[in-house]
Amino acid sequence: MATPRRPEPPNRMGVSGFFFLFLILGGVVWLAMLIFGWGPYAPEEGTETPIAAVTQDPSLPIPPFSTFTQTASPEPSETPLPTPTPTVTPSATPEVFPFVLIGEPEMMSSALIRPELSCDYLIIAGQVWDLQDVPVTDSATVHIFGTLGGYTIDRFALPGSAQVYGDSGYEFVLEGLVVDSIDSLAIRLEDTNGLPLSAAYALQTFKDCQKNLILVNFKQVR
Repeated sequence: MATPRRPEPPNRMGVSGFFFLFLILGGVVWLAMLIFGWGPYAPEEGTETPIAAVTQDPSLPIPPFSTFTQTASPEPSETPLPTPTPTVTPSATPEVFPFVLIGEPEMMSSALIRPELSCDYLIIAGQVWDLQDVPVTDSATVHIFGTLGGYTIDRFALPGSAQVYGDSGYEFVLEGLVVDSIDSLAIRLEDTNGLPLSAAYALQTFKDCQKNLILVNFKQVR
């Protein structure tokens, strides 16, 4: 027959157990005081936590500051209007006359044709021919106009009235006007109504007895 075992008495905590428990409780209290700032770890009134100053090492280069440049928005430009194309005005077509001057006026001494006149006379003379080289004597008038030697000149002569120059010869005799002039006197062939049959041609005169007779001949070309 088995004999029942007697229960063992509970272990009692020794001195070392109390010491270990005391250490644990003390560590918990110290940690709480540190975390929550109790006891000697409470911050003093009127003191601030110092802020650590950042010191720039003078040997290091200072990084450049970034600058912000504002880009101007482009202003809206005006749409250019189409430039009107200038209208080309046709130049006036030079009027074509039926008679023209034959060659250039020829200067000579009046003593060759009018020896009776002295050197004091300026003579303008010549002839007029039609398309068939027939002398024109009844359908045209020779007109000289302008100024000469301070005088106004406006005279007419009929072809055929001075036949010493030919069948259709004409002549203007201007006394005391053997003077030098350029483009101040002009000559033109006109019809019997005063309408031009030729362009007006400027004449040059000379204060020279070897050039006091000027021959001006007209020829029909159309």
